[in-house]
Amino acid sequence: MKNMSRLINYSLVILVGGAVFIFAALNMPITYSLNSNPKVYVIDFRSTIDSGLSDLLSRTILHAPPNTRAIILLVNTNGGYLEATEAIVDDIINSKIPVIVFVPVGGRAFSAGAYIAVSSVRLVMADGSVIGSAEPRYVGGGGTDPKVVNAMAKWIESLAILRGRNSTACRLMVVENRDFNSVEAVKLGIADYNANSIDEVLSKEGITNADVEYVDKDVRASLLSILSDPFVLGILLDLAALLIIIEAIHPTYIGGVASGVAFLLALLSLGLLSANTTALILLILGILSILLELKIGHGGPAAVGGLLIALGVLLLYTREYFIWSFNYTALVTGGLVLIVISSGVIGFYLHKIREVLKRKSSPLNMDVLVGKIGYAKSRIEPGKPGVVLVMSDYWTAYSDELIKEGDKIIVDAVDGLKLKVSKARD
Repeated sequence: MKNMSRLINYSLVILVGGAVFIFAALNMPITYSLNSNPKVYVIDFRSTIDSGLSDLLSRTILHAPPNTRAIILLVNTNGGYLEATEAIVDDIINSKIPVIVFVPVGGRAFSAGAYIAVSSVRLVMADGSVIGSAEPRYVGGGGTDPKVVNAMAKWIESLAILRGRNSTACRLMVVENRDFNSVEAVKLGIADYNANSIDEVLSKEGITNADVEYVDKDVRASLLSILSDPFVLGILLDLAALLIIIEAIHPTYIGGVASGVAFLLALLSLGLLSANTTALILLILGILSILLELKIGHGGPAAVGGLLIALGVLLLYTREYFIWSFNYTALVTGGLVLIVISSGVIGFYLHKIREVLKRKSSPLNMDVLVGKIGYAKSRIEPGKPGVVLVMSDYWTAYSDELIKEGDKIIVDAVDGLKLKVSKARD
C-alpha cells in the first residue's frame, strides 16, 4: 500500500504538470516569419453577438502576425448580448491592427451590431444593407430601463466622436431606434463608403497582394456561444441545484462531480471564469478522477475523468489560423516533450500492471488449493463425497478416511473440480 500511495503521488505530480504544460503551451506567444505576403483575416460575424464571437476576435487579434494589414468583420446580425458587445468594442478600439466592419449586400447591423460597426476604424456598407435599432432591451422582451438607454446612447455617441462619425445620427439609433440604409449612412457620415464585396473593400483600402483568410467559429468558440445562451445558463443552474439536492439525499461520486461541473460551466456562462481557467480546472478534476479509479476500481471515476478531460480539451482547443507562420522548432519541441511525458506515464503504469499480473496467480489455477486449510460442511466417508469450505468457496470433496461435519481439513490434491482432503493434524 505504501508503494501504491507513492505511485499515485508521483503520477499526480506528473499528470498535473503535464496539464499545466499543455495549458501554457496553448497560450504561449507565436513566432512568425516576416517573409510571407501581407495578411487579411475576415471573421464571420453573421450570427448573434455572443461570447463565442468575442473570444474568436480576441484570439485573432492576439495571434495575428505582424504583417497583418487588416481584420474585417463580416457583420450581418440582429443583435446580441451586452457583455459580449462591450468586450468586442474594447478589442476593436485597443487593437493595433485596423478592424473594418463590412455589412454585406442585404445585411443588417442592428442592435449590438450597430455599436460594433460604429466603433470600427472603417465602416463599409453594401447595397441593401441597414444599420440601426440599437435601443437596449432585456432578454425575453422585458422592456427598457431609461438609465440603461441613456448610458448606451452616450456610449455610442462617444464611439462615433472617437471615429469621426455623425454622433447625433448614431445617438438616434439608440434613443429613437432609427435605421439607415447604406446610402443614407454614407450621406449622413455614419458609414465611410459603399462596397459590395471583400475584394472591393480591399481595393478601396489600398491593400494589394494580401493573403485573405476567412475565419469562422471553431469548437471552442461554438461551445462558448452555446453557453452564452440564457436558456442554457438557466438549465445549468437548475441542474446544479437539483444534483446537489440529490447528492445530499443519496451521496454518489458521479452526482457530486456532475453538480460541480454544471456549476463550473454556469460560472463560465456568467463570465465569472475565463474559458482557459475553466478548461484547466476540468483537466485537473479529470486527472484526479482517473487517479481515484486506482483506489475504487469499479470504472465510474475513470469514465467521469475521461469525460472531464475531453470537455477541458474542447475548451482549450483553438483552431490555429496562423499555422503557416508557426515556429516549427518550438512546435516540434513541445510535441516531443508531451510525447515523452505521456509515454513515461503510460509506460510506468504498464510496467506496474505487468509486475502485479506476474505475481498474481490465475483464478483458473486449481493447484493453488493444494495445502490450504478448510472445514467440512457435511459428513465425508470413503466412497461417499461431501462438501468442504476452502478459501471462502464451497467444494465437493472426497476422502480415504471418515471426516465429520465441522472437522478441520487440508487439501491433498485436486481432481478436476473435486478436492481430495484429509483431516488436518494440529
